[in-house]
Formats: sequence, structure tokens, C-alpha cells
Amino acid sequence: MKFLTFLTIVIGYFVYLTYKPYLLDIAIASLMAVAFGKVSVIIGKKINNKYLLSITVTLLFAVLIFGPILYFVITAGKFISHINIENVKQIILKAQNLLQYFPDFVANRLHEYINPDNIAQIYNTIAPIVGTLTAKSAVFVKDAFLIVVFFFFATLYGKEILGFLKKIIPLENHQLEKLFFGTSEVMSVVFYSTVLTAILEGVLFGIIASFYGFNFFFFTIMYAFSSLIPVVGGIIMWGPVSLYLYSVGNTTGAVVVALYSIVVISIIADTFIKPMIIEFVKNTFDADTELDSLLIFFSIVAGLSSFGLWGIIIGPAVTAMFISILRFYEKI
Repeated sequence: MKFLTFLTIVIGYFVYLTYKPYLLDIAIASLMAVAFGKVSVIIGKKINNKYLLSITVTLLFAVLIFGPILYFVITAGKFISHINIENVKQIILKAQNLLQYFPDFVANRLHEYINPDNIAQIYNTIAPIVGTLTAKSAVFVKDAFLIVVFFFFATLYGKEILGFLKKIIPLENHQLEKLFFGTSEVMSVVFYSTVLTAILEGVLFGIIASFYGFNFFFFTIMYAFSSLIPVVGGIIMWGPVSLYLYSVGNTTGAVVVALYSIVVISIIADTFIKPMIIEFVKNTFDADTELDSLLIFFSIVAGLSSFGLWGIIIGPAVTAMFISILRFYEKI
């Protein structure tokens, strides 16, 4: 028995070294498969073949998650390639006029950066960042492909994996199921409520943006992603749009976009409609999550800072599982 334990540890170590570069992708795919568990059950009522079911759910996952990202990357690439430096200078000159409304110490500091003469310096600063993003985009495509592949197998063999875990984990079946399904419920509520809220806010901003001649789908997707950034996500989008409208002489449009984004999106949608969306998701998936909304918020922030965009799933999932384990200790 000691030899078997030693052999397991040694082989496990080499397995870890072998799959170390893919552990994060496997973890994300597994967590996403858990989050899509309810969807698999619903679609499974119509599709009996497990291979066809896994392919269908995987395609749905790929289109829902990576479709908008692919569209954004292609459209953003076209936009960046057609940037006119003279237009940028015009926007910066208009932005300088707004500095008079700021306190002197803030205005003086901002004036050092908001200066048409510094266009070359700003470009030289941004160029390496764009290069880094381009390099990381290739890594992202690779990770996305691997996540989709791992997601397919996690969906295909999910029941078998859960059954195996029941046999090897020293917990009673009802305890393990409560731990697993409790974590799954929290992940589902957080994931779907976050996605639906981001889509709602993105569409709302896309409507006002299209009213002033901007691409509806592009700005919808951009705002949806930026809204995932806590606190400052919205202003990252409506601030530059308002500034652009102001620079071309449409002061009314700049004020309307700013007020619309603050009142309709930040206050009404995010403060009042978002809790309704969370409640709708909980009722739809019959989830009875006990994870406080404030704790979910901080878990998302921590996840974003540690794992990037995927932290939206990993942060709440790890937090929910940790709290579930702590509650087991209360009963022991």
C-alpha cells in the first residue's frame, strides 16, 4: 500500500509537469461545463445522443463566448488601421477646452498629456501596447481553442467524472452532491446574470451610439465587455464617445450620451434592473444560492485581477466552494 501511494505521488507529479501549461484552460473549461450544466439538461430533453448533445452545447458555448470577441477583434483591427492623426489632434484640442472646468492642479497635470504636440510620443507609448495585445491575442486564440476542446470532453464525460469523484473523495454522496451542486448554482447565477446584464447594458449603449451614427453591434459588444470592469467600466466607453461628439461640434450629443449612460445604464439598468435579472436567473435555474451579492462582487474583482476575463467565473466558483467546505466544518 505504501508503494502504491509513493507510485501515485510520483506519477501524479509527472502528470502535473506534463499538463501544467494547460491546467488553467482545463479548469476554465471544467467550470464552464458546470455553469452550462442546466443548459445541457434542458437541451438533453430534446437530444438523446450524448455525442450530438455535447457538440450542440459546445457550439452554443463557443458562439456565445468567442463569437462576439472575434467580431470585436476584426472590427477593431479595421478601425485602428483607418485612424487619422489629424482627427486625433482635433479631438485633443477640443479636450483641452474642457480643462478649464477642472481644478488647477488637475488641469495642469492633464495638460501635460493632452497636447497635440505629444502625438508622436503618445503613439510611441501606445505602439508597444498594441504589439503586446496583438501577441496576447494569438495566445488568447490558442487558449480559446483549447478551452472549447476541453469543454467538449467535460460535457461529454461529465457524469462519468462526477461518478468517479464520488468513489474516491472521502465524503458521503449527499455531502459531495451538495458541495458540487451548490457551487454549480452559484456559478450559474453569477455567469448568466453577468452575461445578461452585460448584453442589456451593451444594447442600451449601442442604441444611443447608433443614433449618432456609430456602429451599433461594435459599440454594443465594446460596452458589454467594458461593463465587466467594476466601477469605471462604463465611463471607459461613453467618455471617449462624448469627447468625440464634443470635438466635432455636437455639444448637445456629447451631453446626451453622458447623461443617458449615467442615468439609464449606470443607475436604472445596473442598480434596479440587474437585481431583477439575478432573481430571474435564480428562478429559471431553480437556484437557491446563499452567496451574498457583495461577496460575489468582490470575488469577481479578485478573479479579474488574478485571472483576467476568466476570473468572472473562477473567482465566484472558488469562493463558493470554499464557503461550502467551511459550512461542512460547522456540521462536523
